[in-house]
Amino acid sequence: MNEVELALARIADNLDGRFAELTSLRLLVLTQVGKRLEFSMVRTAIPMIYAQWEGYVKEVCQLYLEHVESVVKRCLDLHPAMLGYLWTPFLQRMASGLNAQSKTALAYDVVKSLEQTVIFRNAEKAINTKSNLTYEVLEEIAASLCLDISGLAGWKRHLNALVHLRNSIAHGARPTSLRLEDFDQHAEAIRGLMQDFERTIFAALRMRAFSSG
Repeated sequence: MNEVELALARIADNLDGRFAELTSLRLLVLTQVGKRLEFSMVRTAIPMIYAQWEGYVKEVCQLYLEHVESVVKRCLDLHPAMLGYLWTPFLQRMASGLNAQSKTALAYDVVKSLEQTVIFRNAEKAINTKSNLTYEVLEEIAASLCLDISGLAGWKRHLNALVHLRNSIAHGARPTSLRLEDFDQHAEAIRGLMQDFERTIFAALRMRAFSSG
């Protein structure tokens, strides 16, 4: 099994695990359907659907970055967007302004790094979802990692609705009604979105979208 096939298999295994968790969660909800606690059970389950989504994106993007590290030898060979992501620590120095000395030091670090091995810091591998992985946040992540998610635009309304509902529940709001049908609607939307995101990552891996060549 080559490097690409190994990465594809690991990402596919992750999705299978997420689907299994969603199935188990639905079985728990089913135990309370038609009973007094159905509303409470679904309200508890909704944030878990979101957690599967956020966890999935964080983990498969990390697998993606680990693959990039293993197949791209020099920073100079990275796509500019990916190189900018790798250089996050350098670029953060600019937030508070630069004097002549710090500009020189920054330029030196950047030039020196071009020939260095591609290694992402743990902070970048962790993937910053802002604990609120809306479609807009997903777009930011995708742009940094050279992932074309234009084909996922149809999921925007579904995803943002789930995030909004999850936030409302987390902040103590009590939706007027939540039933099995609501759980199924959100769970199926997230299943479809994760499948499409997997296809996006698969395409990026096969096409080496992260490479400058």
